[in-house]
Amino acid sequence: MTGLFEPARLIAVARERTGLHELGDPVFHEPFEVLCRSLDSEAPLSPAGREAQAENLIGMLIERLRLEEWCRRHPEIEREVIDRPVVIVGLPRTGTTMLYRMLASAEALAAPLFYEVTDLAPAPDWNFDPATDARIPAARERVAAMMAAMPDLAAIYPFAAEAPEESIFLYKPSFISTDCQSHAVVPSYDAWFAAADKRSAFRYLKRTVQFLQWQRRQGGCWRDGTRWLLKGPDHIHGLAELLDVFPDVSVIQTHRDPVETIPSICSFIHVLHQPTTARDDARDVGAAWSRMFAASMTRAIAFRDRHPEHFLDVWYRDTVASPRKVAETVFAFLGLPLTDASWAEMQGWRDANQRDARPSHAYTLEEFGLSAAGIEDLFRTYRERFIIPEGVQHEGAAA
Repeated sequence: MTGLFEPARLIAVARERTGLHELGDPVFHEPFEVLCRSLDSEAPLSPAGREAQAENLIGMLIERLRLEEWCRRHPEIEREVIDRPVVIVGLPRTGTTMLYRMLASAEALAAPLFYEVTDLAPAPDWNFDPATDARIPAARERVAAMMAAMPDLAAIYPFAAEAPEESIFLYKPSFISTDCQSHAVVPSYDAWFAAADKRSAFRYLKRTVQFLQWQRRQGGCWRDGTRWLLKGPDHIHGLAELLDVFPDVSVIQTHRDPVETIPSICSFIHVLHQPTTARDDARDVGAAWSRMFAASMTRAIAFRDRHPEHFLDVWYRDTVASPRKVAETVFAFLGLPLTDASWAEMQGWRDANQRDARPSHAYTLEEFGLSAAGIEDLFRTYRERFIIPEGVQHEGAAA
């Protein structure tokens, strides 16, 4: 392969821009090269989209280079202990963000923030004082630019510079995550990802969380005993590897009928594709994302059955209708007291972040080449286990 997506060229550009050389664990080369080939030969990108995706890859390589440099200069980063992390997983659009940001308001839990995950490893002379951290105004500008380029995002996902954000942003430089499919239709990468061992992605995630913890310690805003709260539907694709890397993890899985959630996530991904695609790829998105999550959910159920002690189930309808009860259940599962102060913080967040304050999110199954019967069939194992017995299917539009 030669040209814009030539892996060696992209790596050379990233090294030239940073003056850094070390990219860390070489295991990333395989997924990186698969992705480059798929973007180059399969993705229906416009000329501007090809340029944008090449820059996106360079940006991820730069993040790797900078993380390695920080760890070289400060070897104590990799001695940070990530104690009993909490991870929220589930199909997209099952209330993961609502639950995540509500729980992150509690004093006992800490979540990565958007401005941190989108600029994890700045230049090595950075000052991590939260009072003067220049990443915050930069992140505000980034969010504003995203909303200007993709105005439909406001109805789908509440990005905010200082809000808790998904951990996929932290480990996407591993090149083993659905961030890759979020930018373009990449069939060869889809197939590679489905069969891939995800351990290196979660090892990369662990290093980034160690780095975040070290950063906050430098800024005087880390208290030992606090537990990291992470969130990502993407984690459902590798639960076995997640527990291998984080053996003391507690996993909260959210549930909602995929007939409701799958077209919603397809709509989200379709919006993300629009600035760079050369054609309407809605049906490609529908096929790829529905099949990917159906297969991963079936594997996840089998894995959960072997490790039930790590999992707590939370249904979307309960997060919406009975948040205090959900919080009590979660804190009991984590062995933490739910104090009045913590609940007041959570309630305050809910009051300030009502769903009806944002535009409605409109989508249909049909625009993505999907049907209710088809989704029910794809997710039969999942629905029979978690949806039909609860009587919560088809309860309304996605949040």
